[in-house]
Amino acid sequence: MTAVLINLLFAIAAAQPHIVSVEGFLEKECQKGVVKDCEQLAELRLQLVKQKRLQERAVLYGQRINGNGLMLDEKTPDLEGAYPGVMQDHLQSEIAAGEDLTLDEVRLPRCASHYHNHWVNKKLWWPTDEDYNPDWASIYVFIVDHYYGFCLKS
Repeated sequence: MTAVLINLLFAIAAAQPHIVSVEGFLEKECQKGVVKDCEQLAELRLQLVKQKRLQERAVLYGQRINGNGLMLDEKTPDLEGAYPGVMQDHLQSEIAAGEDLTLDEVRLPRCASHYHNHWVNKKLWWPTDEDYNPDWASIYVFIVDHYYGFCLKS
């Protein structure tokens, strides 16, 4: 019995896992004629393009800031002060890419305050690089995520 169990465990360990991406799955289902999956595939590909654009823009923002971001003190970023500028930068980038977006100027200050208070006052940390300086590229992505994922939904 033990030998069978050991052989079974070796067989499981030796088997290569088959990785299936959501995109690959939807593509196969779409090719089979599943209309719903074709629609989901198109939306997924659109979102992947937007995500890539966001990542590229965040890196450029981080390079442009390059240690000159808004700071409360020597090590603490002013996330509330940076929030509107990040969202304006993101908005301009998306409009240039053909998106039809606007910022909710009334909510923006409350969103900025909430974001800052969440990271700096509650968590007592924020994204940093290896020298513990603010990682502005990551902060950029987190701000955009906060605006669309929390702020506009609350």
